[in-house]
Amino acid sequence: MDQAPPLSIPMRFFATAPLFMGLAGGVLVGWSADLFVSPLVAKTVALVHLAVLGWISMTMMGAQYQMIPVLVGRPVPWPHLSPWVHALLVLGVLGLFLGVWGELVWLWVAMPCLFLAVGMFVVQIAGALWRAPSRHPTVWAMGISTLALLATLTLGLLFLGEYLWGFLPMDRFVWVGLHMTWGLLGWVSVLIVGVSFQVLPMFYMMPAFPEKYGLRILWGFVLTLLLIPLALLSLPEIPQMLWLSGLPGVWAMGIYGWQIQRLMRARRRKIKDATLRFWKLGFSCAILAVVLLLVWPVQFEEEWRFVFGILFLLGWITSIILGMLYKIVPFLVWFHRFSRLAGLAQIPMMDDLISKRVANGHFYLHGWTIYFMCGTLLTDWRWLGIPAGVCLASSAGVLVYTLWFALKQHPPEVSHP
Repeated sequence: MDQAPPLSIPMRFFATAPLFMGLAGGVLVGWSADLFVSPLVAKTVALVHLAVLGWISMTMMGAQYQMIPVLVGRPVPWPHLSPWVHALLVLGVLGLFLGVWGELVWLWVAMPCLFLAVGMFVVQIAGALWRAPSRHPTVWAMGISTLALLATLTLGLLFLGEYLWGFLPMDRFVWVGLHMTWGLLGWVSVLIVGVSFQVLPMFYMMPAFPEKYGLRILWGFVLTLLLIPLALLSLPEIPQMLWLSGLPGVWAMGIYGWQIQRLMRARRRKIKDATLRFWKLGFSCAILAVVLLLVWPVQFEEEWRFVFGILFLLGWITSIILGMLYKIVPFLVWFHRFSRLAGLAQIPMMDDLISKRVANGHFYLHGWTIYFMCGTLLTDWRWLGIPAGVCLASSAGVLVYTLWFALKQHPPEVSHP
């Protein structure tokens, strides 16, 4: 822990990410009737990247700066680059959103900013992982997710170039499939699953995650990350091949869910709080998303593609991120501001740095967001996108309040003889 970065490094990412979530909620309120026509409609693409880059990736990158020293045993090198990564990522996400929405000139801002932001981040993370003293499954998961992020960035910049200049005739179904696979499964899911091998036992006093199962899970993900590109590039007209190539990843998620449920039942601290409810909601949505993937080759109407996206991004990924933030934020504030005063003055417990009432309310608010989003897609009531957007924007506001509540706590003055 003596290698942890300054509090300002992860917090700048955590404080900015909810703003993009709130902006996504505002877009839903204003344009929900235009967003669910096709996954490749410009406004839909802009909204998805606002959520995936501005909210999800922003939070995960900030968390990695803090977690790598703890879980890997090495500090993230060149910390002076981290504020630049944050600033460039903010500009890149805003530029991408505005450019795809219709103002093409902003794409000229987005391309270099995203390239530099993600490039510097990958170099920092790779430098820490390369010098890791051990190679437990979490280290391998971080390495796999970093490679997937780099591949996702490369394809994304290729799409932007093609969008601006039209220089590359491409089968959008194939290349968007690759982009989604490496981004959602490789970058986001592998990182969350790999980090949970360590943080769930730490947060909830669970038995250690078995290393042999962790490695098997990662092998399942890697096989799917390799097989899906082969299926898309060689046999895109045969959906059954795509289905078969996804089975190792489904098998890995099955083992992961089975092990997590077993370990949760064996935890020594049986208290149920909002963070645990977020995790369980995330697991439930992940199961439903996997079921939708399994029936894809049989019957997969357009609206079910959107339902899969909502269950995956909002139900699985966002639920887990919210559950982790309600643990990570109070821990960071306590560690940086109060840990050195332990035994010298009266200091708060970590649980005192967040409002349990607000956290529980946030869980139900998030559940209503998922409900309204799915209702918008599965019925003809497109107006449900308005309450969904209001709930999403409100969720962002609650998260900002939680950050403010924790950060306003300052250590007491201690008189030294």
